[in-house]
Amino acid sequence: MQKKIVLACAAATALLIGFLIGYSVFEMVPSDRFVITGERETEDLMAVYDKDEMGKIDINTASAIELADLPGIGPALSQRIIEYREEHGPFADVDGLINVKGIGETILERLRPYARCEP
Repeated sequence: MQKKIVLACAAATALLIGFLIGYSVFEMVPSDRFVITGERETEDLMAVYDKDEMGKIDINTASAIELADLPGIGPALSQRIIEYREEHGPFADVDGLINVKGIGETILERLRPYARCEP
């Protein structure tokens, strides 16, 4: 009976020590190494872009990688933008992106401040 109590206490102590070590290691890692998802991720991504005209991405000349950096645009949509551009010619304005399959009003509004269009 006494041996079981000692073993249970030892196991509980080991778990507590493991938890404390894990917690202290987690606290030492900079928070910018973790991926943030959801609305905050979009806000952080938007903060990276320069809001003046020169910092905007030209949707008529940008590569797939550059387009994928726009808020709400990932690899699949960036490829669709390029395919649409190749098939229909350059966009007249940023609002023309609404014609690309997968881009709706919400995505268009989100990326509008970070995209420009030079015909």
